[in-house]
Amino acid sequence: MQTILVANPKGGSGKTTLATNVAGWLATRKQRVVIADFDPLRAATEWLERRPQLFPPISGWTPSGTKDGIKGHNPHWLVIDTPAGLHGESLRGAMHRADILLLPVAPSAFDMAASKHFLDQISEYKAVKKGDIAIGLVAMRVDSRTHSAAELEEFLEAFKFPLVAHLRQTQVYVYCARDGLTVFDLPRSRAEQDWEQWRPLTRWIAKQNAGG
Repeated sequence: MQTILVANPKGGSGKTTLATNVAGWLATRKQRVVIADFDPLRAATEWLERRPQLFPPISGWTPSGTKDGIKGHNPHWLVIDTPAGLHGESLRGAMHRADILLLPVAPSAFDMAASKHFLDQISEYKAVKKGDIAIGLVAMRVDSRTHSAAELEEFLEAFKFPLVAHLRQTQVYVYCARDGLTVFDLPRSRAEQDWEQWRPLTRWIAKQNAGG
């Protein structure tokens, strides 16, 4: 089982959007996927409850469940949606379980400051120093026409970790969240632009898995 941790201490950074769509992409590849929802708001769990049965299945788990609940699904992939404010031993424990960390960052001064603090913190972890965890940065809600998008780009490129994707600001993600879908469940006419934006990220995840 490969574990993808989606984390950022800042609320509203796009963690659940990223986690659910990563899970959706894996499910379309006929992978058995479990989303572990550690966010007390349970947004990912409620999204799963809205997910139509005719789409590729994704299983869910929360901390109130048992570890055997995850193992019972025999997943190829575990995607962990973390809460805002993750830090200290909780963060260290989550990092210890992860093969891949995805850090979503939105284009605001608050998000960038929180992300810098987070990256500075995890850079001291032994597993990160040894390269045992693949870390990818994802720019969220990007409008390339804005000054804030350029600032976000410059900010993220200053880190040693790769900037693996830019995901646009679009109502498509709002509709998917409402309907229990991902961009990978949509017809080409509605989602082709988003598929293109996801391609560098999905290739990067596949490369980390092949490398492991």
